[in-house]
Amino acid sequence: MSSSIERHEEKTKLVKKLAELFNEVTIPIRLSSAEKLYNPLDPAPVQSRELSSEIEAYILKELEYKSSKSRIAIDFIADDLSLYDIEIIRAAFKNHFKRRAQEQLIRNRKSLRRWLSFLFLALALLSLFLFLAHFFRTNADGHPFFNILSESFAIIGWVALWEPATYFLYGRNAERRLLYKFMRLHHATVTVKSSC
Repeated sequence: MSSSIERHEEKTKLVKKLAELFNEVTIPIRLSSAEKLYNPLDPAPVQSRELSSEIEAYILKELEYKSSKSRIAIDFIADDLSLYDIEIIRAAFKNHFKRRAQEQLIRNRKSLRRWLSFLFLALALLSLFLFLAHFFRTNADGHPFFNILSESFAIIGWVALWEPATYFLYGRNAERRLLYKFMRLHHATVTVKSSC
């Protein structure tokens, strides 16, 4: 009896996971014109232009509340678009987030190298300051000044390790999540509909 209940629960979990995987979440975006999609300062050809910062920020904000396992669909709703505009909007969207993913990947690699060098420096400083703390503690002979120095060096050593440790515990995951978002958006289904 209990095994059949467990099998039923496992099937229910599997169905939920499959529903999440194959579920498509839609982010609708209203455009008054095709030009509103792009960064007005970008001189590149239309399909290679950056999206406007407002549209990118809106999409990323909407993505925060969607399941990380769902496929993404972007529905642009705009007035008076030609077939050419529709194809260009699709291409520009895909190109923008492909470029963002590539830029983020480069940033992540640079950031990792920089924080690794900070980590090694912090470990060297920690070793030095812990050695000094131990030295003053063993030679204190009950003198409060040496005890204070010992504690101070120990604290400074651990503080030196604080930021590199924070990056490897939390910051690196945040960078990876952003890269994953850009990759998901690059692979999103993009549809452009007329509001008329």
